[in-house]
Amino acid sequence: MSDESQEMTAPGPSGGFDVDKLEGAEKAAILLLSLSEEDAAQILKHLEPKQVQQVGTVMAAMEDFTQEKITAVHKLFIQEIQNFSTIGFQSEEFVRKALTAALGEDKAGNLIDQIVMGGGAKGLDSLKWMDSKQVANIIRNEHPQIQTIVLSYLEPEQSAEIVGQFTEKVRLDLMMRIANLEEVQPAALQELNEIM
Repeated sequence: MSDESQEMTAPGPSGGFDVDKLEGAEKAAILLLSLSEEDAAQILKHLEPKQVQQVGTVMAAMEDFTQEKITAVHKLFIQEIQNFSTIGFQSEEFVRKALTAALGEDKAGNLIDQIVMGGGAKGLDSLKWMDSKQVANIIRNEHPQIQTIVLSYLEPEQSAEIVGQFTEKVRLDLMMRIANLEEVQPAALQELNEIM
C-alpha cells in the first residue's frame, strides 16, 4: 500500500479521512455541496462577497468528492457545533430576547414571566393565546359586563374576532358596553383573573 493511500484512509481526528488536510474553504464547500440548494443559499446569504467567491470557486472545481471525505467533514462540523453551541446555556436569556423580538415587549413580558416562573398562562392572560372561537365559547354564557371586561382586556384585533362570533344583537350590546366602559377597578380585574 502506498504512503499516499495510507494517509487518505488513516483515521484523522474525525475518524476516516483526515480533515486537517483540507483548507477551510474546502471544508465549507463540501458541507455546502452536501446540502440542498435552498439550504446552501441560506448559508451563502450570510457570507461576505469575497467569501462567497472563494467558496464558490472551490465548489465549482471540486472533483474528489468521496463519501469518506463528506463523512469526515460532517463529523468535524458536528464536533465544532457541539463545542460552540449555547443550547441549554443562557437559554432563558435567549427565550426572553427571541420572544420580545417576535411578539413585542408587552405580549412577550407576560409570556416570558409565565415560562420562566414555570407555569402556563393563567387567568385572563391565557385567553390571549387562545383561538378567538375558543374564547368566544368560554365567555358566551358569562354576564355581558364580564364579557365586556374580557374583551377590553384583550388586544383589539383579537377582541374584534371574538365579537364576530356572536349574534348581531349581542355584538351591538357588547360594543355599546365597551364604548361606555370606564376604568375597571384593579380588584375586580384581579377577581376576574382568578376565576378565569
